[in-house]
Amino acid sequence: MLKKQKKPRKAKIKDEEKFETKVYKNSDNKIKSKKRKNKKSIKLDEENIKKNEKISKSKKIFIFIFLLIILILIIKVAIATNTWKTLAKEMMMHQNSLIKNQDGNVIGIIGDEKAKEYIKLSDMPDDLKNAYIAIEDERFYSHKGVDVKRTGAAIFSYIFHFGSSSYGGSTITQQLVKNFTGDNTDSIARKTKEWWKAFQLETSSSKDEILEAYLNAIYVGPNIYGVETGAEYYFNKSAKELKLSECAYLAGINNSPNSYNPFSDTYNSEKITKRTKIVLSKMKELGFIDEDEYSNAISDVESGLNFKKGNIKTNDSAYSYHTDALISEVISDVKKK
Repeated sequence: MLKKQKKPRKAKIKDEEKFETKVYKNSDNKIKSKKRKNKKSIKLDEENIKKNEKISKSKKIFIFIFLLIILILIIKVAIATNTWKTLAKEMMMHQNSLIKNQDGNVIGIIGDEKAKEYIKLSDMPDDLKNAYIAIEDERFYSHKGVDVKRTGAAIFSYIFHFGSSSYGGSTITQQLVKNFTGDNTDSIARKTKEWWKAFQLETSSSKDEILEAYLNAIYVGPNIYGVETGAEYYFNKSAKELKLSECAYLAGINNSPNSYNPFSDTYNSEKITKRTKIVLSKMKELGFIDEDEYSNAISDVESGLNFKKGNIKTNDSAYSYHTDALISEVISDVKKK
């Protein structure tokens, strides 16, 4: 047998040196590539950090601006709310504005041309208060200024009729707000403001205060405001003395006083009888009156209500030249502010 020839020692060393050189070269290349990768990754990391810093700064600026806007809006709403509550409280006193000269003497009274006489809620008969609540706002003592159920139905009706119907669904509190502001426009913006003001009014005034203010502010006839003046005009007596049937009549005309005026040329007894019966029926349904009270009141209505025109006095609305100029100037100043 032939023996294997051993490689020479020198050739083996050379092979090992070659192998080691290759290894070193490969490892050196790997180190260099790693360094290149590390440099690239460091650069990318730096770029990402800069980008993140920019995004972070942008976010902080955006959040700051957003919070600042929210804060400004909150402050504006708080100021507007406080202003409205203060004005409403003053208007609930039903006092006319006085114009005085430099010596403090009254030279004019704004609103004195309207026939109105104030009466406290405690002096009104329960039937009168209940009649208005029954026909105008049956959940008056349970809602917070806005009757969600009625409002929802009114909005649905408005949408269903493509905006051709009025919003309706106004509570006694909302009607009081409308009387105070004098804004009768049929728009979403106006109605939204009315809801908000009604809610705010409920937070600053009791239900009885609101009802008293409402019953003294409502329009009940030709230049006549409030139930006390209305009772004097239609029945020639104080609201304290009104019978159930008469209370029902007064509450019933609230939706259109001039249409139910017995002293007008278009007097319609059937229309008045029908409307008054509706109010009495609603009062019975809600438990404000019992069956006997209802029957007696219906008999009164069918027999014919005893209308007797009272002597209602109003002052001349004509102002002096100086007073007219002053009113115009005040209105202009208020508009600017």
